[in-house]
Amino acid sequence: MESVRIEMSRDALDKIVENAMFLGQVQYMTMIAPERDTMKQREAKRYLQRRGYEPKVLDEWVDLGMVHRRKSCDSPNSPVLYSLKEIQRQITVTEMKKGNITIITRQ
Repeated sequence: MESVRIEMSRDALDKIVENAMFLGQVQYMTMIAPERDTMKQREAKRYLQRRGYEPKVLDEWVDLGMVHRRKSCDSPNSPVLYSLKEIQRQITVTEMKKGNITIITRQ
C-alpha cells in the first residue's frame, strides 16, 4: 500500500486558507444579497489590485473562460459587469496552484 504525504510552506497554506475563507464569505454574501455579486470593470480591476494582482489578469481569466464578462443591457454604453464570486474563486484557485505543493509517495 502506498502512502502519500503532501508538503507545502506554512505561508502558502495560510494564503490558501485565507482565500478559501474569503470565498466562503463572498458566496454567503451573494446568497443573501445576489445583487451585490456584480461589479463594474473598473471596480473589478481595483479589487484585483487590492488582492495583489495585476488588473490585466482579469482579461486573461475571461479569455480562459474562468470569469465571465456580462453587459447590464444591450445598449452599447452599458457597463461591463463581473461576478465577485467568480473573481474570488479564481483568486483562490490561483493561490492553490502557486502553493508550491510537493507530493511525496512512499511504497
